[in-house]
Amino acid sequence: MFKFYFNKLLSSLKLVYFLALAMTCVMNLKNASATVCSLSECKNPVKTEVLAMFSRSIAIACLLCRITIMYKSKSDFPNYVKKVEDYELYFPVNISQKRHIRFIAIAIISSYIVIILPINVLRIYLIYTNFGKINTMFFYTMMYVHNWSICSTEIHFVVRCVGLYQKFQSINEEMATLRLKTIAGNKFPVVLRKSKRHGHDNTLFIGLETLGGGSPLSMSSNGHQPADHIELLRMKHQFVRGTVVELNDLYGIQLGLSIGLLFIMTLFDIYGEVSVESNVTKTHVLFYGWLLQYSFRFCVIVVTSHVTTTQAHRPKMIITDINNRYADNSTKKELELFLCQLSSRPVEFTICDLFTLNIRLITSAFVAGTTYLILLLQFH
Repeated sequence: MFKFYFNKLLSSLKLVYFLALAMTCVMNLKNASATVCSLSECKNPVKTEVLAMFSRSIAIACLLCRITIMYKSKSDFPNYVKKVEDYELYFPVNISQKRHIRFIAIAIISSYIVIILPINVLRIYLIYTNFGKINTMFFYTMMYVHNWSICSTEIHFVVRCVGLYQKFQSINEEMATLRLKTIAGNKFPVVLRKSKRHGHDNTLFIGLETLGGGSPLSMSSNGHQPADHIELLRMKHQFVRGTVVELNDLYGIQLGLSIGLLFIMTLFDIYGEVSVESNVTKTHVLFYGWLLQYSFRFCVIVVTSHVTTTQAHRPKMIITDINNRYADNSTKKELELFLCQLSSRPVEFTICDLFTLNIRLITSAFVAGTTYLILLLQFH
């Protein structure tokens, strides 16, 4: 009963937070141009509208992001969480992995706070000391709240992505153990043939004890223990790959809005630094701090996605090492099926199927940003 009412209260608070955030987004959209004029001279209307696009972009991105989250939180997010919990029920996560992901989550949140909060507080302080306008301070405070709302979505995605990385890593470690046994067995194979009175049972023993001091790796025509192990790993990998697809569907729109917003904010901050001759509320420290923030957020999203997908494709190389002439037919079939699944269904994170989140996106964004910045400076 308590849990039921607690969930109802939590749902109501989320709705209130969404409505309050939506109202402030609409207010910032409406008052953007007037607020820009209150901090600097508005001699050029085109320049004013261009500078106002900065805060409007944040408001639009925040509003669309929260709408998407509210829509998907009804069924998609609970289903994803339940699916991950079911996986961890059958394949429990050890204590060290839990500590590791908890440490990463704390480190990411702390990094976001350290990079974002001080420069935002400094900007509001400069506005207060030089102008003292409550409306202007409220406008920029809400703008930074909207920005942090988008940051919280990025943090959720990165932490969940790291969790999937750990699952892929665990699978790859088990496969790497099999590879080590196979490589050593290929160097020193010992074939024991036993003849039975009513038939022949050919069993191959690779003369290598397991890392834990157990029995040697056995490839038997009856037991097929390596084949069963590989089949289990293949099923685990297939499940985690499906979870990657679901995670990408959950956060695809939000990541697209976030990366697009980071791109726009970088352009407009550089444009504002070049075009505005003097602004007491913007210093070089703030400018470089904002660029550091945008670069950090962009790289965290891209690098985390890239590392996770790289870990997901790593079994391809391991499978080629395990598959050898000493393996029995069942093991070879499982390895071929595993490799076929990896080749036919690539694992990747995309932004609404338009851009793939990998390292190449960083260089592409830099080149595109330089081009658009040159075009934007034509308004100066």
